[in-house]
Amino acid sequence: MDASQPVITASAAKLHLSPTLEINELVHRVRATGKKVIHLGFGEATFPIQEEVLQCHREACNSTSYLPVAGLGELRERIAAYQSGRLNIPIHADQVVVAPGSKPLLFALFDILDGDVLLPRPSWVSYEPQIAHAGKLLFWIETDEHGRHNLTEKALDNAYTSAVDAGARPRIMLINSPSNPTGQVFSKEQVSLIVKFCRGRSITLISDEIYSDICFNAEDVQISAFESAFGEDGTVIMTGGLSKTYSAGGWRVGYAIFPSSPVGKAIRQSTLAYASECWSAASAPSQIASIKAFSSSRATSEPIGSAMDTYREAVNCLHRMCTTRFYHALQNCGIAVAEPKGSFYLYPSFQPYASQLQKIGVVTSQDLSKWLIEECGLAALPGSAFGEKDERQGVSGGNLRLRMATSYLYFSSEEEKYSKGYALLKSAAAGEEVSLPLLEEAIAAIQAAVEKLNTQ
Repeated sequence: MDASQPVITASAAKLHLSPTLEINELVHRVRATGKKVIHLGFGEATFPIQEEVLQCHREACNSTSYLPVAGLGELRERIAAYQSGRLNIPIHADQVVVAPGSKPLLFALFDILDGDVLLPRPSWVSYEPQIAHAGKLLFWIETDEHGRHNLTEKALDNAYTSAVDAGARPRIMLINSPSNPTGQVFSKEQVSLIVKFCRGRSITLISDEIYSDICFNAEDVQISAFESAFGEDGTVIMTGGLSKTYSAGGWRVGYAIFPSSPVGKAIRQSTLAYASECWSAASAPSQIASIKAFSSSRATSEPIGSAMDTYREAVNCLHRMCTTRFYHALQNCGIAVAEPKGSFYLYPSFQPYASQLQKIGVVTSQDLSKWLIEECGLAALPGSAFGEKDERQGVSGGNLRLRMATSYLYFSSEEEKYSKGYALLKSAAAGEEVSLPLLEEAIAAIQAAVEKLNTQ
């Protein structure tokens, strides 16, 4: 073989290990040396899986045959019924496609849909490389300075105009609410603005709602762009999955729900064709267990419906309790941070400490992330991983931002998760004060980091 000839494509050469997975592996390596690291870098939900769902998965392990490409019929019906109940709109099983996680579905949609992409800045780490691998151009939509989530009509228009002026064809937009990395949630007014913008420019809107059950204000659960997906011109696609609410990321179950319009049906059919040549089908045991997971008393009279409603509410309560406590601790340390409204993330800015950080050579979010791990034993992802500009000079908005996930602050081991987790969830749902030692350690680490900065 001629060593001077490339063996991989130019687009593949640009791919790197996902920053979330990379920092997770880094934490494991540092811990293996005996050093203590508080892990705020990986957004994996870590609660014990609801008992009946877990038992169902165990019993289904002998199901080893391929299931239909679109997913098990009963599961698609349960997902459609669950989302119909959440949004109070008609959704049917023939609009649903199940896959091994929502990530491959997003990858497929970027490959299948025509045109270039508009994306709010910041956004989840995997969107940008997926867009690049699909050979599409990405144009960022700037968000508000404080929460780094809300969009204005001007920001939308500016991104669209920039794309057109660059010779691109902006035909796709993706939003994520509740948001990774910001922990913020779009209001009904924001969603209406986005939908109106997309409709007026024939843009297909993908609404990633993987965290939709984890909203700290109950009324926010029902906010979704998919409500507008009706009629002959419906072009909003919703994605979701099992990983966040149900702490089952390793089971790999995701789904997309397509509009019932002719365009929606065509996109779904292309997605199925793509899936048949790519992943074939999601895991059979995982799909069978997911039928129970996506149950709700709104959609079934079976006892599992009310049991899952109780579990989801407990999950939401505990995430809200932990994330809100950490938010107040960051505030008390003088760090700029927006109050979280959902998911299990905070997106603080260390800009108030920019001058102190500069004295120790920290001028970007990457510098800051490295300093916190090495000097303070605290792992968090830099804002640059989520599309922030991260210039070497201090700038407003995204500079010196970190994404901090609270999802690893509950249990010190897998054994502890199952020995203490169910009681912890029950206590949180009852409104009782719960003890979270790892959260207290994280707060202490932040306080110690700020004390170091104040000595500069």
